[in-house]
Amino acid sequence: GDLVGSIGIHLDITDQKQLETDLIEAREQAEESTRSKEVFLANMSHEIRTPMNAILGMSHQLTKTKLDSRQHFYLDTINSASENLLVIINDILDLSKIEAGKLNLECIGFEPKTIISHAMQVMMHKAEEKGLSITNSHCDTTLSPILMGDPYRLNQVLLNLISNAIKFTENGCVDLSCTVIKDNPATQTVLVVVKDTGIGMDEMFVNNLFEKFSQEDVSVTRRYGGTGLGMSICKDLIELMGGDITVESKKGAGTCISFKVKFAKGSKANLPSREKISINKDMLANKKILVVDDNNMNRLVAKTILNNFGAIITEAVNGKEAIGLLMHNEADLVLMDIQMPVMGGMEATKIIREEISQSLPVIALTANAIKGDNEKCLEGGMNAYLSKPFKEDELLQIVSYWLGVGNEAIKTEDKAVAILPAKLYDLSSIRAISRGNEKFVVKMINMFLDQTPLHVAEMTEKYHYSDYKGMAAIAHKIKPGIDNMGIFSLKETIREIEKIGKAGTGTDSLGDMLETVSKNLNQVIDSLQKEFVVMAAN
Repeated sequence: GDLVGSIGIHLDITDQKQLETDLIEAREQAEESTRSKEVFLANMSHEIRTPMNAILGMSHQLTKTKLDSRQHFYLDTINSASENLLVIINDILDLSKIEAGKLNLECIGFEPKTIISHAMQVMMHKAEEKGLSITNSHCDTTLSPILMGDPYRLNQVLLNLISNAIKFTENGCVDLSCTVIKDNPATQTVLVVVKDTGIGMDEMFVNNLFEKFSQEDVSVTRRYGGTGLGMSICKDLIELMGGDITVESKKGAGTCISFKVKFAKGSKANLPSREKISINKDMLANKKILVVDDNNMNRLVAKTILNNFGAIITEAVNGKEAIGLLMHNEADLVLMDIQMPVMGGMEATKIIREEISQSLPVIALTANAIKGDNEKCLEGGMNAYLSKPFKEDELLQIVSYWLGVGNEAIKTEDKAVAILPAKLYDLSSIRAISRGNEKFVVKMINMFLDQTPLHVAEMTEKYHYSDYKGMAAIAHKIKPGIDNMGIFSLKETIREIEKIGKAGTGTDSLGDMLETVSKNLNQVIDSLQKEFVVMAAN
């Protein structure tokens, strides 16, 4: 039991600790670089989209005036150049959103044949200008009338592929075909092929086609233009859909690009509603609208459009001025810019909600296009948002909806504008935790789908038996699921139910709150089950 000595092994870990320190510093620098990049992109989006909003908005108003043929030609050129510039801006932002993992795909019903024919119709005039024919040689008769997915991103891929094919083809044709290569009761795997008779590519460049900012050589960029981002974005979008994209090409013998994606089958009930309302010049008559924007051109665009339909417009150049006006004057609706000097839109909206009105509709007119910024507007108390540059019918739709003069969506060429106060759910936080592990996301969804209906039924039962503390305990169980699934519409409601239940007494509004939770969660569960089918199939 006596200590007679000791044996020790000593290791010098100075280098190891220095390496750990260096790695931590490198990670912090990378994170700071990412944050700086996001801030830069948000600012770039805002600064470019603000004048673009004025250019496109006033150009549209100019088309309504009396013009001669030469003026029409000049105006068409301005509009065409503006749209092309907007495409480049969107390409850069899409790329950034994909890299940051902030681009989420929709899962709604769409008609694939309509998507194909629309993409071809849009590109038809470009083909005709070059004397090319654009054909649809095959469209599988077994193709499901309705599929589930993101029709807007699918349309973006088709337009990009067809546009590229036309751009790099001087003679001959561009052909699109669609084939069902696997047909199951619940899903279909679809193969889409875009083939041209253009200049083709060397085998070496084919391998690098999907690299960012890539063109075969400098002369290609000079002759044909483009950022070299389109194909990279197409590849990223197809892979986000769970598919893959391939290319075959030979110099001087044309190019064949194909992609295949598995979609869940849908029904007419899954198609979004797109009914058109009638628009008359007095639809906004005597409606008092406050337009808050530090940019003179943006205020002019909104004022010009809304004045044409009878609205009475008041203007403010920042949030502080807007608060002052609202303190002493009535308004039916506020159009609020986000980034402004003195006081921004988010801060001004917070003051409106706390000191002026909880019900006054506040619509964000934001030039930010980074995923997440728009959701912040909704969380900050705004009723809806509209991204700049906006079209006239988009502005009229969202304004008329919140003023109660139109309850349906105005149909647009691209898609209906979002007019709901918030989307049903947002999986971005779960995806951030999963670090790209989609199996983890599916597992979380599965747990939510299994447990939530039982918890809701149990919570409602406790309420009917006046077991308010038991009801509060169940609400406490449901709360993390609501937070994790990004169901922002119920975030405060479930907490209020828990708070009331803990007090041990019911209230007149408790039944309505429980009904709201049950109804909204049923909608979420129904939507998640459709998305879960798609992800599980992939």
